[in-house]
Amino acid sequence: MKNRLLIVDDQKVGREALEKILSFEGYQIICATCGQEALQKAEEHLPDLILLDVVMPDMDGFEVCSRLRLHPTLADVPIIMLTAFNDRQSRVKGIEVGADDFISKPFDTDELRARVRTITRLNRYRRLLAERSRFEWAVEQSNDGYLLLKKGDIIQYANSSARFYLGILKEGCLPASFKELLQQKLYKSEPEIAWQNWPQPNIGSTPRFLVCPETKQTSSLWLQVDILELPSDKTNSQLVHLRDVSENMNLQQQMWTFQTLVSHKLRGPLNGLVSLQMLDEQLMNLNSQRAHTLLKIARESAKRLQDQILDILRYIDSSQLLQVKTTFEVHHFPTLIEKIQQDLEIKNTQLHLHAEITDQHLLLSPQSMELILRELFTNSKKFHPQNQPDIEIYINLTNSQSIHLRFTDNGCCITDKEIDKVWIPYYQSEKHFTGEIKGMGLGLAMIARLVWSCGGRCTLSNRPDRPGVCAELILPIRRD
Repeated sequence: MKNRLLIVDDQKVGREALEKILSFEGYQIICATCGQEALQKAEEHLPDLILLDVVMPDMDGFEVCSRLRLHPTLADVPIIMLTAFNDRQSRVKGIEVGADDFISKPFDTDELRARVRTITRLNRYRRLLAERSRFEWAVEQSNDGYLLLKKGDIIQYANSSARFYLGILKEGCLPASFKELLQQKLYKSEPEIAWQNWPQPNIGSTPRFLVCPETKQTSSLWLQVDILELPSDKTNSQLVHLRDVSENMNLQQQMWTFQTLVSHKLRGPLNGLVSLQMLDEQLMNLNSQRAHTLLKIARESAKRLQDQILDILRYIDSSQLLQVKTTFEVHHFPTLIEKIQQDLEIKNTQLHLHAEITDQHLLLSPQSMELILRELFTNSKKFHPQNQPDIEIYINLTNSQSIHLRFTDNGCCITDKEIDKVWIPYYQSEKHFTGEIKGMGLGLAMIARLVWSCGGRCTLSNRPDRPGVCAELILPIRRD
């Protein structure tokens, strides 16, 4: 690529002389006749070197140089000032405004060519170093892993993320071969067919993955491996890109699990509705015991289907509740709790509300607060052996920024293994200690989604003194 020179001189003879001398060096030459034109063309063409005459009308070379040094893109372009002045004061002024070198008029042809050649070479080298430095910094800061392989799968370079993923913890200590490194680690190369031609680029549509299987302590880790061809590379090196795609893989698995669970959960009540078709048989006596049994099955199935569909819709729509700008007034807790208690036909509920916080407003909409409490009440009833739990609710001021809501019941406990997973959507732990109970396991996940989104916290624990669970919510207070 040719170096680009910008010659700035108001005298035509001066421009032509410089252009003639430098044209034999193979430079791409651009000319400007005044200071303003010089600034415009410098910004347009981004020259590798500017030859700038000092004496020009309207805007002299010192002012042009000073303006170039203030320009964010042109500040580092080398400038040689051409001057008939040979006094010390002019050179000092030129240095002060940012000139890199001076050539006195009349100039020596060989000297001019030598200085231009040296400065353009040094400037190109400086730019390459700057670009390499920026590239190395960006690669080291990247969350993705990058390895440079020599021909034959030999590791020449690995950035910090690649070292972390592959367990290369010692600086300067690189394994001989990438394939040998994989054999020493817990990764599995999948799918096998995509790795058969390693280290050749995978031309087919099947991507390469390194998979670290799930353990009791950690989730599975998926790294997608791509080979990037280096342009104009004569060393036969290859750049390997390691990208963590665990989140995408887990999301796909969750989507599949969601579809499977929904299909399984809805199929049961839908099958129960088939009993309505049996009631339509011509010989069926609608007053018979069999007809009453079929009708009961249909009624229960319809109710179960309705509850489970509403359960799904409430969870999906909970994101809309986060957009509601209204707040919940603490003094409305007694009315809201009484309403939910009556709806669910729960008899024993005690509320302990500190009088000093009744004038506070929570950063939750009334709809969100009702949904949270309704889910807590529903779970307490569902997990109580007789569906009549004793519920106690304590609402106190945590500090000037939040309140503490403590919700306890006397139903079933949750095993330590399951208690950390109850906030996961569609995780249903009740089958582990009470058998399958109607419900889809969305309630606690929805509570967490609402509480976390408003800046609060939520925990669930077993009661230490008796059977039952304790849900604790830290809910932020609105501050005007």
